Amino acid sequence: MDPMANREFGTSRLVVMAGLTAVLWLLPVESARGQTNTSPLKVLITMSQQFAVDPVAARIQLHILNQTPQTLWLYRRAKGKHPPEERVHDENQPVETTGGSTVEVKLDPVDAHAAQAAVSPAEGTVLEYVQMPKPRLAKLEAGGDYEEVSIVRLRPALAEGQKPIWGPYRLTVVYGASYSNGDEFQRNLGATLWQGEVTSNTITVELRPALPGSTGELSGSTLGQDLQPRADIRVSLQDEQGQLIDQQVTQGDGRFSFAHLPLALYWVTGRREGSVEDTTTFRHEELTSATPSVSTQLVFYPQEIYEAKKLVHKPALLRVFDRGGQPVGGIGIDAVYSNGQVLEDLKAISSNDGTAAMELLPGRNSISLSRHGCAEQVERADVAPGVGVDSFKFVFDCAKK
Repeated sequence: MDPMANREFGTSRLVVMAGLTAVLWLLPVESARGQTNTSPLKVLITMSQQFAVDPVAARIQLHILNQTPQTLWLYRRAKGKHPPEERVHDENQPVETTGGSTVEVKLDPVDAHAAQAAVSPAEGTVLEYVQMPKPRLAKLEAGGDYEEVSIVRLRPALAEGQKPIWGPYRLTVVYGASYSNGDEFQRNLGATLWQGEVTSNTITVELRPALPGSTGELSGSTLGQDLQPRADIRVSLQDEQGQLIDQQVTQGDGRFSFAHLPLALYWVTGRREGSVEDTTTFRHEELTSATPSVSTQLVFYPQEIYEAKKLVHKPALLRVFDRGGQPVGGIGIDAVYSNGQVLEDLKAISSNDGTAAMELLPGRNSISLSRHGCAEQVERADVAPGVGVDSFKFVFDCAKK
């Protein structure tokens, strides 16, 4: 089952959950019914295991509930929260949009003495999925919910002498979203793209040191075609089953290093930060008792992209109205993109509220609207560069064939 799919609360889901989690799960429903909580979203977090062993990342389930009587649109998947980039706009280029959803992890020792002994705070870093980003819009109906998984690297606080403070920690997540064109989205479509911040419940997780025998180290460098170091490469470490363990972003020397690893098979994957093309490259390495330390290289060559699926798409919400300003469902939508090298043809059908969420390539898209008995109507959607979302409103005038 897709963990991102919209789902309703129900008894069948509660019976498989442990006692305390089940009680927490019920709280937002009662809050929504009683209207005692005015926040549009309720975010609850759970973990299948209440411990994390260094250096393996933890998987946190975010359960997101819409507590409003209206439909909300959310951007998925959420990334770690970083300071916004400063951009200098070139007046000869289209304005880039910014935004998306974020997850910020707060991690504090449970024990008061451990908290006082800490000279460096604990850290929770959200890791990104290894493959090329595939952002989408999630439609969250009134009272509905969906789930999203965040993979998080948890590092303990440090005492004097850089000594890790292992033990129980309180973990809380702040889920947020912000968009440079969010208000335009509302004005243009009359639809609500959720923006804001909401803090989750708090759970306890025990941070444990690496298992005995975890003596392996996998290091290396990221290089360009000229075999010179490349910075801003996101390097991911996965186990043999493809589970994400850890992640680093290379600096000017292009170096990366993962230590305290069990002796096993690993995948090392690199992807250029912020690239709109699929630049993923990988190596398969094995750590053994004979070779507990391995060094590898990830080399990035220029690519010529001819397949649309190898380009990063942008979520867009399209909404179709009739001449009277009423939303129209059942309209066939055919979006065609072509730049001379890449051709893509995507199709959708507007829902009862006239909306259709699509993932389009930035640039000019030709939009054909059709319905049985009506002449085809051709429109245009110029998807802005950058991240975030775009919105397009179309008035369908059903001229008879």
